[in-house]
Amino acid sequence: MSDNRTRLWFALFVLAVFCMGAAAGLFIGGRLGDGDRPGRFGGPRSGLGPGGSRGGPGGGPPSGMLIERLTRDLDLTADQRAQVTVILRASRERVEQLQRDVRGRFDREQRTLHEEIRQVLTPSQQERFEQMVERSRRGRSPGRGRGQDR
Repeated sequence: MSDNRTRLWFALFVLAVFCMGAAAGLFIGGRLGDGDRPGRFGGPRSGLGPGGSRGGPGGGPPSGMLIERLTRDLDLTADQRAQVTVILRASRERVEQLQRDVRGRFDREQRTLHEEIRQVLTPSQQERFEQMVERSRRGRSPGRGRGQDR
């Protein structure tokens, strides 16, 4: 096999593995409820981590639910509750900004990968590759900013 052909197959293999892993993660993650997934140390989820799947755009539990749980479990005073609310809002804003930054970096890297693959393809292969990429895009959930791959 020529060097370019080997590179192409390797790049397509990596892309396919990545897409299958992402799809499997989304599929499995969407099927499990918060109570079914273990927490960081194997026990039930505490609702305190940033990785919860329900809630606002930051990915964690809604602040109101978390405040209620902390108030109940830790017997927070009204002053502590107000302070924790401010902390949670600030943290949520930082996490959302981080997610936007990472998403942008990921999208740029994916565009670069696709462009590098396109450069080694013949026009016919490029057309089929575009169809593969488009099918992959359609399989993703809408509203995540992934439609701008060109």
